[in-house]
Amino acid sequence: MNGKGGVGKSVLMMALSWLYDAMGRPLRLIDIDDKAKLAEFVGHDKVLSLRIGANAEALRADPSLAYSYWDQLAAEILERDTGVDLGANMDRHILSWAKKSELGELLTESGVTMDVYVPVTADPLAVAGGIEALETVADVFPNSRRILVLNNMAGHFNAYESTPEFEKIAIMRADGLIVVGMDECLSEAWTDFERLKLPPWRVLKMNAPTVAQQTGLGILAAKRAVGDYASWLKHLQQTFAPLVMV
Repeated sequence: MNGKGGVGKSVLMMALSWLYDAMGRPLRLIDIDDKAKLAEFVGHDKVLSLRIGANAEALRADPSLAYSYWDQLAAEILERDTGVDLGANMDRHILSWAKKSELGELLTESGVTMDVYVPVTADPLAVAGGIEALETVADVFPNSRRILVLNNMAGHFNAYESTPEFEKIAIMRADGLIVVGMDECLSEAWTDFERLKLPPWRVLKMNAPTVAQQTGLGILAAKRAVGDYASWLKHLQQTFAPLVMV
């Protein structure tokens, strides 16, 4: 969750889905994104799309346009383990609906736990958007587990360590916020895997000759690409598995 686009929300959701599935807890995937990026990667038949056909400007003018769609989201969450991918600029509207509908209270009464992952990149707008989302989530879903994901794909966060934003994050950590890092994938085929809409579980089944054929890389580059991707995913698993296992 983050109102800023390009922070790695869909990539994170695919990785989490793979982890949950590997642990015998497959997620019902729901996409609330007009661009439907998640469905493009994992298959439209495997993702419930709750796109409403209204853009952010229309929702600002009349938030109730989406309420009937999002009521279905609540029903899905109550029924089974669910992973929800929110598109850019959707978090504010979803949280407003959740607060108005008292969804947090309903989930608590029903014994449903919620993990909210908020990825940010080393970009001022992304960090600000992440903090805003975390603050609102703490208000709307006070019993949720909130996880800030520092996505290093656009650079490292060293320059932010002494900023007011990270002072806020430090205070949130004292109140239970979990902070984890997500390394940049250095595979030479990363952009090709993105272009080809390949989720992690499909990439892992590819050997070097297949990668070379589909990406145009030489065989040695393809070997490196396969190895680097597998190493990245293994490190991601080591980082997030303790959270998924709880």
